[in-house]
Amino acid sequence: MAKKKSTGGDDTGAAAQDAAKPYVVLARKYRPQTFDDLIGQDALVTTLKNAFTAGRIAQGYMLTGVRGVGKTTTARILARALNYEAPDSAKGGIDKPTIDMPGLGRHCAEIMEGRHPDVFEMDAASNTGVDNIREIIDSAQYTPILARTKVFIIDEVHMLSKG
Repeated sequence: MAKKKSTGGDDTGAAAQDAAKPYVVLARKYRPQTFDDLIGQDALVTTLKNAFTAGRIAQGYMLTGVRGVGKTTTARILARALNYEAPDSAKGGIDKPTIDMPGLGRHCAEIMEGRHPDVFEMDAASNTGVDNIREIIDSAQYTPILARTKVFIIDEVHMLSKG
């Protein structure tokens, strides 16, 4: 049998630190954070870059593709680009929708983690009812709470009911 190491009454060892960190799936841990990180989506990134540069940002985007190509990740990066505010925006930093996001802005961490109050992500495969869509329509008529724009990400939209 192996001998137990004495910690001397100190619980800040490696085991205590590992227990405090929640497990994160590798795909989420290494998820792209910017448009430059996206691999294999050059046409999409170029199109969005041109739209942002020209100031012709569409009201809605439909992202299609097979499972695992990064539709939801791209939607979150797009939400981040639409609401990007540099931490020093009060001092003349970036305070408009932009593709170039040099660092984490005011809302970036919350958007990428899926907990921002102005970015609604709905799984339409689970929420197929009419009431779920009514809830989105009702919340769309109010102005954003913190960010510049409200963003609705409806995942698996083809699973919604006909009603």
